[in-house]
Order: sequence, then structure tokens, then C-alpha cells
Amino acid sequence: MVKGQNGPIRRRTLTRDKVVDAAIEIIDELGWEPLSMTSLSARLNVVTASLYNHVRNLDDIRGAVQVRTMAELGAHLREIAMGRSGPDGLRALVDAHRVWATEHPHRYQTLTTSPVDRDAFITAALDANTALRTMLASCGLPPEDTLDAAVSIFAAMHGFVMLVNTDFLGDELDLDSIYESVLRGALSSVGWPERTHTPS
Repeated sequence: MVKGQNGPIRRRTLTRDKVVDAAIEIIDELGWEPLSMTSLSARLNVVTASLYNHVRNLDDIRGAVQVRTMAELGAHLREIAMGRSGPDGLRALVDAHRVWATEHPHRYQTLTTSPVDRDAFITAALDANTALRTMLASCGLPPEDTLDAAVSIFAAMHGFVMLVNTDFLGDELDLDSIYESVLRGALSSVGWPERTHTPS
């Protein structure tokens, strides 16, 4: 802070990262749709016009949020995968996806909305993609088959998570039992029983 003729003048402290941080806070509290330049400026206590010194528009912010979120999830999954392999490692990754997605429902919706900046998003997704494909390969799946298998497993888990996050399933059903059934179906579709069976 420096002094001017009329008293203290606060140095400019707004940055692109702070704008994205505020956007994530709004999304976590209210969801993807309520995010706007107006809600952001109110959250940051600045005039809306000042945001354009750091971001191009709302789509630029949405894209940055998607990339940041994907990178953070990928780093989390990479950490979960560290030192694990085979069926136990694959289960740990799938469970971690479920936990993260249900603990951050609005951010998960953001993550699975059509990417604003597809190239940047794909780059940010490399950690998550690599962790899952490497784990599938450690279960015996040929490397050339791991991409399709990873997408299939994600699609099944995503469907379950969205049904939970939107409260479609309510609380009358045993969600853990349903999760296990969905997981068995997803894994069997990529040859899980045959590839991961350990003789007793």
C-alpha cells in the first residue's frame, strides 16, 4: 500500500488466479449456471469492468475453471495410484473418483460439461487418463485396449455419480449396493473377471 494525496492507495492485487479461485467458490456454493461476471465482481468486491484486465469473458473463466479442476482431480488420482497396481489399485482409483465427484457435485458438473477449451482440457486430463490406463494395463489389459476400457468405466461411474448428485435415487435405496453392481458391470465389460482372477 502506498500513500497518495488523499490518503492510502491500495495496490492492485487482483490476478487471473484470484478470479478463477472466486469462480470456483461460486460454483462450489451455487453451481455452474449462476456463475456470471456480476456474481464474480460482487464476490471479489471489484467493479465488473476490472475483471476484463485479467480474463477475456465468462467463457474464458469457465474454461479456466474446467482446466484447473481437471488438473487437480488428475493430481489426486495420480497420488492415489502411487505404489498401487492390479485389481486393488484399480478399485482404489474408481472409489476415489466416486468420493471426489460426490463431495464436489457442482465442480464435478463443471468438469463433465462440454469443454470450453478442449485442447487445454485434454492436456489437463493427461494425469487422470494415464493413471487409469496404467492401472488397467497392470490388471492384464493390453495397452492398446486401455483407452476404450477407461472411457467405458468412466461412463458407467459417471452415470452412477450423476444419479446420486441429482438425488434421483433418493435415500430409499442402498446406494453402496447399487454402486457395487454398476462397478461389476463396468469391469466385466472390459474382461475384469478373466484378467484379474487369482487362483486360490
